[in-house]
Amino acid sequence: MTILDVEDLAKGFGGIRAIQGLSFSLRAGAIHSIIGPNGAGKTTLFNLITGLYAPDQGRIAFLGETVTGLPPHHLAAMGLQRTFQNLQIFETMTAVENVMVGRHLHILRGLLPSLFRLPSIVRSDRDARERARRLLEFVGLGAYVETPAGAMPYGALKRLEIARALAAEPKLLLLDEPAAGCNAAETQEIDTLIQRVAAAGVTVVLVEHDMSLVMGVSDHILVLDHGQKLAEGPVDEIRANPAVIEAYLGTRAAEAGAVPAPVG
Repeated sequence: MTILDVEDLAKGFGGIRAIQGLSFSLRAGAIHSIIGPNGAGKTTLFNLITGLYAPDQGRIAFLGETVTGLPPHHLAAMGLQRTFQNLQIFETMTAVENVMVGRHLHILRGLLPSLFRLPSIVRSDRDARERARRLLEFVGLGAYVETPAGAMPYGALKRLEIARALAAEPKLLLLDEPAAGCNAAETQEIDTLIQRVAAAGVTVVLVEHDMSLVMGVSDHILVLDHGQKLAEGPVDEIRANPAVIEAYLGTRAAEAGAVPAPVG
């Protein structure tokens, strides 16, 4: 079963074609990675899928329903969530409060009930806090429940952002460079968390430059180059694809002395 289908997608900015005639499908329940050199169109693709950009042409279907051009809040309500490359954290709020923000689609609200703090509102808030606390445990941040986000380590904040996205109960989670800026230990924590998220039944798509993470965690890889699909398939096929090695992996392999091997 596919969870996301993209057909003949295109997006341009002035004279630059960021995405050109792109088509692919993503299988539900798997971990997918989108890789490619800088400027390949990876983040533009994420922005198209999540409704931040409207495509110039093409179709996007989520769970079999055409969602092309729908706004982000509509897609979020359908079960599509994302994180961003740059942290979007409320530093003065505690970790649990940050995650509770992600529960807004599921929290009972209304002007009069909220104004008078009716029992239904109290119960809804209590339930949201408890669910947020459990999510912090799930991502390995149980020790930071009441800690202001601004006092948390960088790697913990990356996992906090994932916890907040999970609070919306997504069916499809898009992670934009979840390990960017992380050290080796923090990257391993992200690796483990991505696998836990997928095991819990959430389909994961990540854009990531850390090839060891990508090769170790992915079930399927889509390779972009100049806004077009260069290759796609399982890890072993992508690693052995000469066009991929030349266009992307080869550049990093030349720096490291070899194409990164799968880990984990």
